[in-house]
Amino acid sequence: MASISNRSDQEFAEAAHRWKLEQLYVDLSAAKGKGLTKVEKQYLRGLLCYHSPTEIAARLHVANDTVRNYLSKGLYRYIEEVLARHIGGEVRVKDWSRVPQLLEQAGYTLQSDIPLPPAVTAIPTVSSHRAVSCQGLPDVGVFYGRTEELSTLRSWILQDQCRLVILYGLGGIGKTALAAKLVESIQNQFEVVVWRSLRSPSSMNGMLTDLLTSLDPGCSIPDSQDSQVLQLMEYLHKHRCLLVFEDIQLLLQSGELAGQYQPGYEAYGDILRRIGHEAHQSCVMLTGWEKPRELSLMEGLNRPVRSLKLEGLGRAARQIFEEKGLDEEELWDKVIRLYLGNPLALYIIANTIQDLFGGCVSEFLGQNTVFFGDFTHHLHRQFNRLSPLEQSILIWLAQELHPITLAQLREDMQTDAPWSELLQALESLNRRSLIEKLKSEGETLFTLQPMIMRYIQRQHVK
Repeated sequence: MASISNRSDQEFAEAAHRWKLEQLYVDLSAAKGKGLTKVEKQYLRGLLCYHSPTEIAARLHVANDTVRNYLSKGLYRYIEEVLARHIGGEVRVKDWSRVPQLLEQAGYTLQSDIPLPPAVTAIPTVSSHRAVSCQGLPDVGVFYGRTEELSTLRSWILQDQCRLVILYGLGGIGKTALAAKLVESIQNQFEVVVWRSLRSPSSMNGMLTDLLTSLDPGCSIPDSQDSQVLQLMEYLHKHRCLLVFEDIQLLLQSGELAGQYQPGYEAYGDILRRIGHEAHQSCVMLTGWEKPRELSLMEGLNRPVRSLKLEGLGRAARQIFEEKGLDEEELWDKVIRLYLGNPLALYIIANTIQDLFGGCVSEFLGQNTVFFGDFTHHLHRQFNRLSPLEQSILIWLAQELHPITLAQLREDMQTDAPWSELLQALESLNRRSLIEKLKSEGETLFTLQPMIMRYIQRQHVK
C-alpha cells in the first residue's frame, strides 16, 4: 500500500515546481469543508500541468467519465469558490483549460523561469518580434469598414486568449483583407507571426517542417510526425505565437457536405483539434469559405475556439463607389444590397458601371439583370464544391418565388433522400452562407440570397 500511495503522490509531481500546491490544498479543502483526497490532488496536479481530463485518465489508467465526474461535481466547484474569494464576483469553470489560467490570476503560481500562459485578462506586449514569416500576406492598402469585426477578433485573441479562431464566409467577402488588417494591428503582441496560404497545400510532414523551421530556424526537426507535433505544441506553449492559415477550404473535399477533409489531409484535422483543446499561449487563425466540421463541435462563446461568419460590408461599401466616382449616390445602397455587400463583386460592378455606363448607376440598374462579370468564376468554384444534393436544393430554391418550408422543398424535389440527409445538406449550405433561413408563424422557411438566386437561375436552371 505504501508504494501505491507514494506513486500517487508522484503523479504530475512537476506541478510543484510551478504552483503553490500546499496553499491550494488548504484553500480548496476549506471550500470543500474537509481535506482533499489523494485522487482529487492527483487530478488537480494534472490540470495544473496542462493535461486534459482525457490525458489524465489515460495516464492514471482510469475511465474518462471517472475523471470528468470528479472534476465537474467536486474540484471545479471548490475552485470556483476559492476564485470568488480571491478575484471577487461569480466565476464559472466551464473548461478544464481555464483552471491553470484562473488560478495563476489568483496568485497561486511560484516565481519561476518556466514560462506560463498569461492570465485571462492580461494583454502581453512584445516590444519586437523574434520572427516574422508571412509568405503571401497581402498589403492592406485601402480597407473598408469592419470596425466591429476587427474589435471582436482583437478581443477574442488578446483578452479572451482564444487558441483557435475561424473566419469564414463567401468568396470575395473580404476574409483575407480583414485577417491581414488584424495581423497588422496586433502583431506587436506576439513573439512570432507566421502567415501561410494553403493554395498549394503540402502534406502534414511538409507543413510541420515549414512551421518548425519558421518558428525556430535553428531547431532540429524530428523524423516522426508525432514528435514534430509534440515539438510544435511545446513551442506554442512556451512562446506567444500567431499563426494564420488562409484558404482552409482547399484542404476540404469538393462534392461532399461542408467541412470534410480531402483524403490525405485528415491529419490537419487532428492537429487543429489538439491546438484547440490543449492549453497554450498562442493563437491559430484560419480563413476560408467553410469551416472544418469537427471545429463546430469545439467552438463556443465561452470556449477558446470561436468562429466568425463574415457578412457583407453594408454602407461601408459606399466607399468603393465613391472611389470609382459613380453618380447617383441615392442608388448606391440598392446595388450594395443586390450584391450582398460583397466587396469583390461590388468592385467588379463599380468598374463595369464606370467603364460601360460612364458612372451612371440608374442606367446599369435599368438593364434589369444581375451582372456578375469576373465574379462568376468565384460563384462557379463555390457551386462546384457542393454535393449533388446541395446543388439540387439550390436549383429548386431558385425556382421558388417565395421562401418555403422543408416539407414543401422535399415535396417539390420529389426526392427519395431521407429527412436526415436533407437536413444535413441544408445545414451544410447554411455553413457555406448560400441559403437564408426565415421565421414565419412559427415555421422555418428557406430561400436564397438575391445574388445567389440570380446566379443559379442563370447558370443552372433550364
